Amino acid sequence: MKRILVTGITGTLGRPVAGVLRSLGADVRGLSRRPGQDFQGDLADGSGLDAALSGVDAVVHCASDTRRLGRGDVQGLRNLLAAAGRAGRPHVLFVSIVGVDVIPYPYYRVKLAAEGLVEGYGGTILRATQFHEFVFGAARIVARMPVVLAPDMPVQPISTRDVARRIAEILDDPPAGRVADLGGPEVLRAPDMVRDYLRATGRDRRTIPARLPGATFRGFRQGAHLAPSHRSAGERWAEFLEARVRGG
Repeated sequence: MKRILVTGITGTLGRPVAGVLRSLGADVRGLSRRPGQDFQGDLADGSGLDAALSGVDAVVHCASDTRRLGRGDVQGLRNLLAAAGRAGRPHVLFVSIVGVDVIPYPYYRVKLAAEGLVEGYGGTILRATQFHEFVFGAARIVARMPVVLAPDMPVQPISTRDVARRIAEILDDPPAGRVADLGGPEVLRAPDMVRDYLRATGRDRRTIPARLPGATFRGFRQGAHLAPSHRSAGERWAEFLEARVRGG
């Protein structure tokens, strides 16, 4: 039975990753800055990492400071990889985002820099498209406006559980560098997804597709963040939306 450390285990991806791995019989350790997990540690200063990594076979690195666009993520990963080196070099799997090498969005640049560190360590990199939860949160924010402006761009949303299942498969194999990207089962338009959200939540709002300027949104409009040839066969946006709205 593999012993696996999941960083950011209380987060959007960390929770389903831990759940899927445990359902497959893995001995999962959780690392979080918050008390209540198996190990409390801080990636920012490296405290608690040596204890958390002792005796593990693999690390799934899900922790990220998304609210501050990844500020501190690169240094945190450096600390994690240094501790992994001291612990005998377990397999480190890093979850990144499709398009980080093309779209000049600040958070994507952080992810790309982190990929370089994982590559240098000899770990594995899995890029995925946007999580359902991310799109749902964005739709909830823009829906507060009397007239809803939604970026006129394609989106390929994916279930975090589907990402977690792919992670479990990857951990059965040796470190492999960057593996094939993973995308959701369908490519949709962001304005249509916002309209889906509005209908599901019973809101009457006009939705206008917005064509935003700049290189970042040009990359999104052109679909540099998509993986159409690597579609998963999992949960679709409508299924996720129905379950989320029904569940409150």
